[in-house]
Amino acid sequence: MAKRKRTNNKDRTNAVAEKQALAMWTLLGDGGAGFGGKLTPKIEKPERDALLGAGLITVERRERGALLLTVTDRGWEWAEHHLADPLPQRTQGGAFVLRAWLSRLQKFLQSRQLRLYELFASDETEEAKPDPSTEYGKIREQIRAAYREAAGGFDRRLLLRNLRPRLAGIDRELIDSTLLRMVREGEASLMQLDYRPDVTDDDRAASIQIGNEPRHIIWIVDR
Repeated sequence: MAKRKRTNNKDRTNAVAEKQALAMWTLLGDGGAGFGGKLTPKIEKPERDALLGAGLITVERRERGALLLTVTDRGWEWAEHHLADPLPQRTQGGAFVLRAWLSRLQKFLQSRQLRLYELFASDETEEAKPDPSTEYGKIREQIRAAYREAAGGFDRRLLLRNLRPRLAGIDRELIDSTLLRMVREGEASLMQLDYRPDVTDDDRAASIQIGNEPRHIIWIVDR
């Protein structure tokens, strides 16, 4: 009779951690927010509860009991330090995650006119290039100046449709990527207009899509 292979506690712990990591990459591949049951692979309750307990996501109940999962600032910070973490080897879900991430990578490279090989350049080559944060810092300051002028100061609610025209000379993808980074770094918030009749065509055109949810309002803190 064949002996049953034993699974020790370390193996089980690693398997659980790998499933939780895959759930995070699934959610991040969808833009950092999405309905767990509609993602591929689906984020199951054990992984959802573990990520919530660790403070990596928030969970908001929506219509018909749907659960909207959103990555927190702590979650984004976790992701930056765990990109090389192991994932489950026997799962087809990784292919869907890879496709989502490669799609976002392609848009990122195109918006910055970068070539794929630059990601694999040597350290010496990277040191010779301009600091990419310089462009971010410049656009960030332009956004903050436009926001301050349109809102009459900081720490105030402002519709994105009132901010966009003041940034008309900047590529929209660069604006949006900068805004999302400002959100991750805690100096800005993007929110919805919850009362749907108030949402105009201009609001829809100016919104930023985060996961399955459009954001119409921006709030920037005074720093």
